Amino acid sequence: MREPKYKMFCMKVKDIMIRDVITVAPEDSFADVIETFSQKKISGAPVVEGRKPVGMVSESDIMKQVSKKDIMSLIDGDNKDVKEKMSMKVKDLMTKNIISVKPDDEVREVIRMMNEKDVNRLPVIEKGELRGIVTRADVVSVVCEYLCEHPMLKKKEHESENPALETNIDTLLALVKEKESVKFSEAAKKFNVPESKIEEWGNILEEYGLVRLHYPPIGTPMLKILKEKRHEKKKQNRED
Repeated sequence: MREPKYKMFCMKVKDIMIRDVITVAPEDSFADVIETFSQKKISGAPVVEGRKPVGMVSESDIMKQVSKKDIMSLIDGDNKDVKEKMSMKVKDLMTKNIISVKPDDEVREVIRMMNEKDVNRLPVIEKGELRGIVTRADVVSVVCEYLCEHPMLKKKEHESENPALETNIDTLLALVKEKESVKFSEAAKKFNVPESKIEEWGNILEEYGLVRLHYPPIGTPMLKILKEKRHEKKKQNRED
């Protein structure tokens, strides 16, 4: 893959990560985790012993243990099995296979891993110790900050207050989704820009795993939608 030309993609994890991480311990109970998530307004947390990460626990791990029937029984307070579940330990709920990043990894690596592994948060680990955490919200915040300063952004003329922001990148992506593949020359003509600008926008979309830039040995370069990725996601959803 070509090296990114944009400062955003060269930012380091340490530049956007949360350093003051909310964590839970392996011996915390099911009820402790629910209370922590509720009070801190988070949906997942690293499980640590000291500063050493030993797992991750999320709302999905909790929901795997509690059915709709269990919740109603818990509210009624007459189900012994549910009460026993509430005393389960985090070590019995957590995901032990930790997917992590390092402080000096680039933001583009975070984006790639979140997309490939379908995770919402990644602990930042260095020398076996937890240094921070980076979430999808942190990445989106950086993306928004970048886009709001990007020269391609424009205001809708009829909106004077809180103007909506539109980008040619969005329109290009919609075009590729509609046609499944679009030649650089075709897109350049539509947007009235050089083909080099289409390649520039395509690079951004490719970094996010939304399209693929295809350079055939003979013929015109083009942007293609990632049909294979959509197929794999549908297949994974069916298996889940």
